[in-house]
Amino acid sequence: MSDNQAYLDFRKEYEDDLRLEAQIKGMTPNEFFLEDFLDKLVSMGEIVDPQIFDVNKKGKNGRLMTFHALAFDESDKSIVLVYNDYVDGGDETLVASDLEKIRTRMLNFLDEAYNNDLDKYFDEFDDIVRIGKDISRRMHKDYVDLQNDNSIDKIKLFVITNKDLSDRIKALPVENFLGKRVECNIWYLERYFDVIKSGRDREPIIINSSSYGLNPGIPCIKANMSDSLDYDAYLAIVPGSFLHNIYYQHGSRLLEGNVRAFLSTRGKINKGIRETIRREPTKFFTYNNGIACTASEVEISDDGNYILSMKDLQIINGGQTTASLTSAAIKDGLPLDGIFVQMKLTVVKDVTQYDDIVQNISKYANSQNKVTDADLFSNHPFHRRFEELSKKVIAPAKAGEINDTLWYYERSRGKYEQEQFRFTRKSEKDEFARKYPKSQVIKKEELSKYFVAAYSLRPDIVSKGSQKCMAHFAEYIDKVYESKPEAFNEGFYKMCICFTILFRETDKIVHKADWYNVGGYKLNIVPYTISKLVASLPKDKVLDYDKIWRRQTLYPSLAAEIERIAKKTNIYIQKSGGVIVTEYCKKEETWNKFRDFPITFSPAFLGELLDKTFMEEKLGLNDKSGKVEKEINIELEIVKLGGPYWRRLIEEGQKRKLLSPQEIDLLMIAASIDTPRPRIASPKQAKFIWKIREKLDNAGVLV
Repeated sequence: MSDNQAYLDFRKEYEDDLRLEAQIKGMTPNEFFLEDFLDKLVSMGEIVDPQIFDVNKKGKNGRLMTFHALAFDESDKSIVLVYNDYVDGGDETLVASDLEKIRTRMLNFLDEAYNNDLDKYFDEFDDIVRIGKDISRRMHKDYVDLQNDNSIDKIKLFVITNKDLSDRIKALPVENFLGKRVECNIWYLERYFDVIKSGRDREPIIINSSSYGLNPGIPCIKANMSDSLDYDAYLAIVPGSFLHNIYYQHGSRLLEGNVRAFLSTRGKINKGIRETIRREPTKFFTYNNGIACTASEVEISDDGNYILSMKDLQIINGGQTTASLTSAAIKDGLPLDGIFVQMKLTVVKDVTQYDDIVQNISKYANSQNKVTDADLFSNHPFHRRFEELSKKVIAPAKAGEINDTLWYYERSRGKYEQEQFRFTRKSEKDEFARKYPKSQVIKKEELSKYFVAAYSLRPDIVSKGSQKCMAHFAEYIDKVYESKPEAFNEGFYKMCICFTILFRETDKIVHKADWYNVGGYKLNIVPYTISKLVASLPKDKVLDYDKIWRRQTLYPSLAAEIERIAKKTNIYIQKSGGVIVTEYCKKEETWNKFRDFPITFSPAFLGELLDKTFMEEKLGLNDKSGKVEKEINIELEIVKLGGPYWRRLIEEGQKRKLLSPQEIDLLMIAASIDTPRPRIASPKQAKFIWKIREKLDNAGVLV
């Protein structure tokens, strides 16, 4: 099949699914496209925690102010506006003149916000006026706040569309507006299709040294190591101005996920780095530990002494160094002449292993910094365990359906859609979709949100966004995993699926409610409603999660209570005393007050609650079988050691002729755990793998 035909098939399937999903959720195709594509951009690391707004007003001199979502990226100090250019039915093309109109309408809003004029055109109590005042404050901020620099230094404009892109749009110019760099990004279906088809979870960044004035290139030395390694290594020295320029251009896309989350969470400028740049720039190289990076490809000069280009460059360690250089250049106006930084570059040869290797490098490269296991949670073996359970725990068929299904835990971004590219026949695709319905895909970030709302009862943390929520979830998981890994059993998995159903069904209930308007505070109403419901239950009583699991949906009395409480929640959070509602919901004090707000339940709902201990027994949460515990521990330890460890063990065992063919086959299962198609060891196989490891250990094999 040609690439063009594959894309056309993808497009038709996407459009058909979009209309069907929109109908099921009670949304228009336009609304669903916005939510769905925002989710895709978040998954690819393009945007962090966007909030939907339906802004379409006339401002000064009748000029239009229009955008449909807004976000802030704390790691590169940018404000993000998103414009939804979806058209329902028919093929259309996005041309340059239309793009210019869209760009202008978004910048018109920022201009009015910058000048604090939004209250002339919006109701003074509209949250967009309060947000505008916050934008103005942060855009006018021209100093460095070492403790919490929340200034806005860059503007990112995103246009999402299902239109084709005109061939005449070759490149989008980078401009300045109100003294800030403006980037315009167009995401259309074919561009997204190309990312998925590549097998990667994001678009690669390509850095050409000559584009930054580095001629003949970046001086480097290649480490002479074994040719059998799955990577090449280079040591280089790069100018501080080069790091500043690539970071200012590409922003947080340069930062590997863990590093980005680390910077965003802390939000602090490193005082020591800043002072060195200011007072002793020539000693920066001596004082600073440098940066560690990865790439999927490099182009080296013919003499082997210069790096000419790097593809898919990611900063694994040294994000704060890079961000501080940019801050010094922009905020302090300091020259970066004479500042040089050492760079260790790892080039991963096997693109299919790129993402897993990058995450492992990130884990160990950051091990000497104050980065906890929670910060590096994306690498945690919990995810493999949860993925394994998702492949074997069958979900009962819903009412009116005849087939049992499975939930799909997307441990790696974009994996669900990428997996479908393996199939060459439509029947195979249909079978996969039947087995793993698209509506039953769960991403890591989503799981953390559902768990924190329904179990931790912290809607204020959910309201703070995916990174804060993931950090809270990670802290819980890591603590339990260290002391009681067997707790993550089938019962725990079923409970998490129930939390997922609870959250998603509540979202639908709120969206369809006659009191809810599109662009409202659904992102806050849903977690606050769920946490309030669970926190208000009588002592030692819980929801009938077993019934939710068996039905794969909410039971009627529960749905009715959710609708009633959600309406009260909406009213409550909007009494924010002049504070932006979304910010008000992030405060623990807000949750504490709402938690104590009295509510009553219907007799029908109360009659279907269960005793907590009985509920745990029904779901199997307290399965303490010694056999199960031992097997799970071994399986988790195999995963925890990682694929590279098992591959080295095989290599050493073969060198010493200590392994039989059967033993090698078993070890190869463990060695595949970080590959795109990992093989999961059965409990029996896991025991044999562990025995082989012990045999090699006793024989003096050190890895």
